[in-house]
Amino acid sequence: MAVRHVPAEFTSIQDAVNQSAPGDTIRVAGGVYGESVTIPADRDRLAIIGSGQENVILQGDGTGVGLTISGSGHVTIAGLTVTGFATGIQVDTDDNIIRDVTVTGCGGDGIFVSPTGARNLFLRVAATNNGADGIEISGVVNYVIDCEFVGNGDDGIDINASGNLVVSTQASGNGSSGLDTVGNNTLAVGNRFVGNGRGMRAVSGGGSLVVGNFISRNRTVGGEFVNAAGGVVLANEVNCNQGQGLRFDGGGGFKVIRNEVENNGAQGIDLAGSLSLSLFDDNEIKENDAAGIRLAGGAAGNAVRRNELNRNRPDLEAEPPADVRNVFDENRCKRSQPPRLCC
Repeated sequence: MAVRHVPAEFTSIQDAVNQSAPGDTIRVAGGVYGESVTIPADRDRLAIIGSGQENVILQGDGTGVGLTISGSGHVTIAGLTVTGFATGIQVDTDDNIIRDVTVTGCGGDGIFVSPTGARNLFLRVAATNNGADGIEISGVVNYVIDCEFVGNGDDGIDINASGNLVVSTQASGNGSSGLDTVGNNTLAVGNRFVGNGRGMRAVSGGGSLVVGNFISRNRTVGGEFVNAAGGVVLANEVNCNQGQGLRFDGGGGFKVIRNEVENNGAQGIDLAGSLSLSLFDDNEIKENDAAGIRLAGGAAGNAVRRNELNRNRPDLEAEPPADVRNVFDENRCKRSQPPRLCC
């Protein structure tokens, strides 16, 4: 194994990659590098370490992919900025580490993980002002931790596969969702989804865990779950969104517990469509511009219990026959439609 230096020993990063063996490290000094870099097969455990995002710039001409990991795994990329490509970084393999990297000003996705990419770690990555998604993940079991996705044209984080994890990450000012996920068993823990088209959306998957997120000031709904099933929505702070705080449309089997849902422009929690077999327990729901909790007529078999509801319009609302097809117990509130739903 060897340590190779750009530009002291090699005039380009790609030249250094071509001359490297598995496990080598490439150290990149400050400068603007007008090239695309591809890491091919037989370079497992290669590391490309720049001297800092502000110092090392991989500069594109509006086309192609800036950096592609295409044939090797366990690769580390750190300490550089990728800008001005069609796609900033593409990952086609497993077990890679992308850390302390900025991807900005690309015409499409900032980062794309293909369906063949699994168990990749994205740590302290910033993807900003890209034309499509900040990061699009189509492979299973990838990890996005302590990252920032700001001002991208579509979603901050777009997940299209199962078992992916998003932790302690900020997604703000993105055109569509802060987080948009289609797939089973997504974990979203301790994130900030602020000022996006919507805070987050989960479609069709099951078993998602959404815990301890701050979801605020999004232009439509804070958190939306469409034809999804079997998830846990726990201890989130959902406030000041222009639409509903939390919206559940179809599907069922949710456990929605101990959330604070306040000052949203429509319902605090909206059970739309035919949602069924879900629990809405011990939530604090205040000062929303429509009902604190609303059940559409098709909602059935749900339990709404021990919630504290104040100054909503009204606090509880159940459209017939939802008022008799669901359980309402020990909800602390003053106004409901029909009147008998508060204790």
